[in-house]
Amino acid sequence: MPAKALPGLALLALLLPGCGALPERGNPLSLWRDATGASLDGRLPPPGLDQPTPNLASVPPVPNRPDLATRNAILRGLEGTRDAAAAPLPEGRDDAPRAAAASPGNPPIPAGPPPPPRLVRAPGVPWGPARGAAPEPALPPLPQPEPGAPPPPPTPELLAPPPPNLRGG
Repeated sequence: MPAKALPGLALLALLLPGCGALPERGNPLSLWRDATGASLDGRLPPPGLDQPTPNLASVPPVPNRPDLATRNAILRGLEGTRDAAAAPLPEGRDDAPRAAAASPGNPPIPAGPPPPPRLVRAPGVPWGPARGAAPEPALPPLPQPEPGAPPPPPTPELLAPPPPNLRGG
């Protein structure tokens, strides 16, 4: 950059704050206030400045990893719970909570909450043809138009109904 242009740029930088059409982010005075921290003078301090600095020595140590036998026992228990949840519930369960007799009153007041809803396993979703079933016949291929030919007109059921006769006759 030539040395003659530097005074002109300095003069331009001094005159720019007088322009009222400058956006706030392009105003040199606003930029100077942001750079020096003067724009933060009216803000409240961040929370926690009055508390002591946290001590990293107070963090508890990493717990010891259990031995392989304990982890396998936990894994087998989780697998058993998952398998039990996947099995359908029997019709008459003995472990289901039973409601006690109702208390006297008009209307009678139940002694406990209602029993939980019965859960059943949803049937599997067939993602393909059934095993041993004959494959479905394939649909005939659609006729392909000639390249560059206009498309066929729509069928009559896709066209709009005729306009109503507004002349009355």
